[in-house]
Amino acid sequence: MEKISLHGKEMPSIDFVILDRERNVQVRFQGTVLETKCDPTASYSVIDGILQRTDGELDACAIESVDAADAPLLINWTLPVPKVEHIPRADIQKFGYLNNLLEETSSGLHQGVKLLVPNKGYIMRSYIFEEKLRGAPYIRKVEEYVYPGQLVGPPDLSDPSLAALLQSVVCCITVDGVNPESIAQSLDAVQSQLSNRLSLRWLAPTQIPQRRLAVIGELRPYSMSWRFFLAARALGVSVVAYGPPGHWLESEPQGSQFREAFIPLDLTGDAGLPSRIVNAIRDYPEPIDGITTVTEFLLVAVALAAEQLNLSTSPSQAYSKSVNKYQCRLEDGSNSCLLVRSKAELRDLVATSEGSLPVPGLPWIVKPCNGWHSLNVVKVSNYEALLEAVQKVSSHAAYTRAAPAKGDARWQTDVLVEEYCDGPEVDCNFVLWRGQVLFFEVIDNFPCSGDAGDGSGNFKETQLLFPSALPRAEQNALRDSLLQSILRLGFNSGVFHVEARVRHSSHEYRQTDRQMMDLHPRTNLPASDPSIFLIEINARPPGYVDTCSSAFAHGVDLFALQILIALGDEERVRALSQPFQVPSHVAIAAIQAERAGIVVSDDPWGDLRQRDPALMDHVVQHVMNSEKGEHVEDPSLDTTPWLSAFMAYSTASRTDLLKLCADVKARFVCRIE
Repeated sequence: MEKISLHGKEMPSIDFVILDRERNVQVRFQGTVLETKCDPTASYSVIDGILQRTDGELDACAIESVDAADAPLLINWTLPVPKVEHIPRADIQKFGYLNNLLEETSSGLHQGVKLLVPNKGYIMRSYIFEEKLRGAPYIRKVEEYVYPGQLVGPPDLSDPSLAALLQSVVCCITVDGVNPESIAQSLDAVQSQLSNRLSLRWLAPTQIPQRRLAVIGELRPYSMSWRFFLAARALGVSVVAYGPPGHWLESEPQGSQFREAFIPLDLTGDAGLPSRIVNAIRDYPEPIDGITTVTEFLLVAVALAAEQLNLSTSPSQAYSKSVNKYQCRLEDGSNSCLLVRSKAELRDLVATSEGSLPVPGLPWIVKPCNGWHSLNVVKVSNYEALLEAVQKVSSHAAYTRAAPAKGDARWQTDVLVEEYCDGPEVDCNFVLWRGQVLFFEVIDNFPCSGDAGDGSGNFKETQLLFPSALPRAEQNALRDSLLQSILRLGFNSGVFHVEARVRHSSHEYRQTDRQMMDLHPRTNLPASDPSIFLIEINARPPGYVDTCSSAFAHGVDLFALQILIALGDEERVRALSQPFQVPSHVAIAAIQAERAGIVVSDDPWGDLRQRDPALMDHVVQHVMNSEKGEHVEDPSLDTTPWLSAFMAYSTASRTDLLKLCADVKARFVCRIE
């Protein structure tokens, strides 16, 4: 009989039956094995098993002597003489996988399972198994039985019983397969996924202290923010939310499940905002251990408040530079940009420069110094168009799609003029701790209509693909160059979303014979070596769907890391920054409305799932910017957001993923009248 090891001692393979006489159900595990099947530094061992419901087929056992005849029994067939152990019904409910095996297994059918037995330690975050194994092939279901900070471990040496071993399980993974042969293949395939996705530290050696975080100004709706607050709950972090009255976080029960308290706060972006934040936090009856925000126009105010409260933060001056695109470019040493405040100022500047513009071009990009969502970003190819673009952008109100309002503190008129770089655009996400890069990823940002060249398009994102198809040398150049740009601003820790282009890249976007746009090697290589063109640095995680996609593609939850960095929790920051060994193919695709009007469709994504469930199985997440009854503005305007967006994945290839996204877009129907 094959030997296994627990506490350094060899044990035989496990063969047991769970018998629930009250419900007349019995399930048998056969030929299971316990061993460390992954990296020796991993936090767990694995019990592989094929189980079968065997009602009425159990051989006679001496179970009459067991008390509580209606209680579930565990009959250990591993021993020469079967041993019967009594499982209190309360325990079988507590360890849900045992109960589920009894309830969900059909008589005569086989199921394959992997049970994870942890080493000793404290759980760093809950939902870790479900999150890390989302989308993994051959997995039917993942259930975990842990909470943040929980002390777990293998059974104590003083209790060598099989029941104690099974009750130490922290996760049950049900795999595909209908017979022992196909199940065995799935178990092997899933094991490689565990090695890829769970070869990281998720146990802390010492107890994790309870922490409390102030979250300032979460302005996104529930559908576009709930995973941030789920991450806090998974980390065992209590959230005190501050924001305008009537926010969903204030409501019951939707908001209350994610926060300890909601405190109304005036977020007007004036000089008094940092003091209002400081006073609100000082007035809270419990100690606050950290403070954070994901809202762009609040970054500086929150950093100023953190400095006054002596809470962990990057310098407020660094945030001031990062939110101003002109200042950010100046710190990068760029001489390819220009700051103006009006069309008249631009004319005067050209007049004093002997009729030329002191910025490399053509073409040029004109955009607000402060803003988001690529609003009012214009590409121009002549001087007259440049004057018109400056006039438009100088009338822009930062951080809003609405028309500017006089007296609005967000009003600003500074305009950035810079050269246009036509290399492939990328999004790069960094996790830094004291200047060290703990995590880095490159995402391909597909061309926008504004890249076409005639100035009629906009720069709303169309499609993002994880991981990048750029060669490793160009990705390394992005990492090295952009890291220095972040450090020059004055940051050394945090989550950063950086946008850039690769000038003179060896790759370009073009359509193939299958009419799918993607990055491909150039037929004629550029004469110059690749170089990095910085667009902007955002000292925060990327947008909501983008952050969720990073977690799916690499297993790194940027929301969780932002929370931990705000709390100064170095141990968990380092542990949870470890990505998969092999990333998944993930895409984010935007769907634009075809016309302006009123949305009349009830549930476009639900309709698509009914029509094509197999296709929708690859759509992990979807969001709608406009629901039934809401008005959609002219989609050609850059102030009109996309109608919907979705995140999809493929376990096959990048090409398969591109085709899948095209199929989803083609089949998505949302009626607008």
